[in-house]
Amino acid sequence: MVAGQQNKYKIAFIIQARMRSTRLPNKVLMPIPLGSNRPILKWITDELNRSSFNGKVIIATSTNIENNVLESYCIDNDISCFRGDEDDVLSRFIEITESEKIDIIVRLTADNPILDSSILDRIITYHIDNNNDYTKTIGLPTGMNLEVVSSSSLLSLKEKELSNQDKEHVTLFIRNSGLYKTGDFMPSSNAALHRMRLTIDYPSDYMVASSVLSKIESSNKEESRLTIIEEIYKTDAWIFEVNQTNFQKQQPANLNDEIQIACNLLDDYDLKRASQILKDHK
Repeated sequence: MVAGQQNKYKIAFIIQARMRSTRLPNKVLMPIPLGSNRPILKWITDELNRSSFNGKVIIATSTNIENNVLESYCIDNDISCFRGDEDDVLSRFIEITESEKIDIIVRLTADNPILDSSILDRIITYHIDNNNDYTKTIGLPTGMNLEVVSSSSLLSLKEKELSNQDKEHVTLFIRNSGLYKTGDFMPSSNAALHRMRLTIDYPSDYMVASSVLSKIESSNKEESRLTIIEEIYKTDAWIFEVNQTNFQKQQPANLNDEIQIACNLLDDYDLKRASQILKDHK
């Protein structure tokens, strides 16, 4: 990337967040590591502020009353907060992009506290250099992957026939329609990373992330998050086994894909007969 290109584009780091969670309520403001005073959300915003792209950090939440406390947190910590539709998350991103005149959007979620700013800068650079409409990282632990989308592509969705799933999952149509130039960026070839789960959806996820963030707190502040995780894996790989059976929500492209996901889950729990019925139906 040409020197100074960091300032050529107006970039927004948009973090979709809400207090409602069926498995772990109020998790985005839950302190982590265990016993600390640093909320999950603060880990994300602090790391975003280390990016050389100087993007604007914006929390995108809904107008539901339970998110009032989230807006108060943003006000107290001088973070921009946008509130919009609960289910149509895409509309929040579109309104922010239009009102802030954004060129490039990085989409993040508030339940993924382990962010690596060095990877963030690299994927933005890759996205720009390849003139992509959409770019995602691959091969990282669940909860560390990133998405970058150009504003022109995001705003074009206003003219598309979208499903409720497309509106909820923001980039789903761009990824699956075949109408956009998309790219994959792989920051590491370490196959072990892909099997790790570092998002926070279940109590066991919290315990794994808490262990990792405790190590990050005590490590060299200049060392990348990914390097620290790889070091933990070398010495204490068992930590990443604690939450391996947790189910990660997915966005299947069609009914057959959804049935395959269900079959895989049934097979994992040795429910072979039920799995076979679904396979036969498919």
